[in-house]
Amino acid sequence: MMFAEEFKTSRSEQIWMYFRFWLDRHSQTRRPFDVVDIFFLIIALLSVLIQLLMISQISISYKEAYGFFGTDNFIFDLARLSTHFFGNNDYALRGPFVLIHFFNMVLIYAISRVYLKKPTDSLFTVVVYAMLPGINFSGILITKSGFIIFITLWICYINLRYQRIPYLSLFLSIFIDNSSSVLFLALTFYAIKNKMPKTIIYALFGFALNMNLFDFDISGRPQGHFLDILGEFAMLFSPFLFIYYNYTLYWAITKNQNNLMVYVSVSALVFALLLSIRQNIDAEIFAPMIVTGLPIMMKSFFHDMRVRLPRFRTRYKMRFFIVFVALFLETFCLFSNKLTYIFSVKNNFAIGYYVAKELSVAIKKYGITSIHTKDQALALRLRFYGIKDGGDFRLIKIPNGSRGDIGISYMGRNIRSYNIIKSTSKNL
Repeated sequence: MMFAEEFKTSRSEQIWMYFRFWLDRHSQTRRPFDVVDIFFLIIALLSVLIQLLMISQISISYKEAYGFFGTDNFIFDLARLSTHFFGNNDYALRGPFVLIHFFNMVLIYAISRVYLKKPTDSLFTVVVYAMLPGINFSGILITKSGFIIFITLWICYINLRYQRIPYLSLFLSIFIDNSSSVLFLALTFYAIKNKMPKTIIYALFGFALNMNLFDFDISGRPQGHFLDILGEFAMLFSPFLFIYYNYTLYWAITKNQNNLMVYVSVSALVFALLLSIRQNIDAEIFAPMIVTGLPIMMKSFFHDMRVRLPRFRTRYKMRFFIVFVALFLETFCLFSNKLTYIFSVKNNFAIGYYVAKELSVAIKKYGITSIHTKDQALALRLRFYGIKDGGDFRLIKIPNGSRGDIGISYMGRNIRSYNIIKSTSKNL
């Protein structure tokens, strides 16, 4: 009995000593707070503010409503938990994903401070990251992309900051999502490069276990989705930036940039392109892994520019300027897409995220909380805003521009018109 008590005490002391050792090591590598950190917080908060403004402009989509009311998934579980405490509104629905976006910006900044040469380089990285269309989609839409980015950035940060592999974090990621298979694939190549036989076995085991748990199918006949996935990546990154990004990943591999972040980015890109030859893949799985290598692109750009005399840097600055302008224009079009209704009332690419919220408010003004509509997708979206399907009233869509009981207008142009009629046995 005494022996067991002594063993228990010694074991707890070992854990405490390990924790104190980690804290001491962390404090030795910790840097003081500086003015660059203040500028980072301004950029991050501005990005969050822009996303919150965008959330005020959009409604829940049919896909999101279907997942919210009928899908057993940890992403929608989080959305349901948030709305349980804060009510059925768009801020509660999307707030957790904006918060994850903020944490991802913190991690990309922390990685950049470790990986890049100058502190100000980190600010450029954060600005580019915050402007990527795919990143903004992950922040305001209900997707798992933000969580995949968070897990990947966390693992890369531990590897870069402490020069060690976060085996526990990697193990836990096995049970979260099938995208973790890419992490273990990257770890395999990293371990082979650094001659780590035990890590190779660990990585292969994790890869096989994750593929088995989530039934990640990689079979199929060649179907030619290669160009489709390239187009999706180009849209999520911005076309010019994606081209330059591929060049920098090649630069990192050939310059022997020996860290897990490089292998994750390259493995995700190559694995996605290879699979796209045989099947139609989900860009939501691979794009978040690829984007974590953004500091690599910035390092390549600053390296190419700084190794040259100032008078020979103009060409490289112009190259980055073109990429940045194209990225800015795409981001501007994303956040201000309602401007298209100034020129035409035709549906734009974001119409699936419009109308429902404004329509629910207009229906409630008539004192109606239940209404029947033939559009079941719209009915499910209205349900989120407290309008049930059924009751004594019917919602009838009429031609746009017509004078009806309800009119939905954007930029002064009517894009949807509806009439509300009282249901009768004859109508039914």
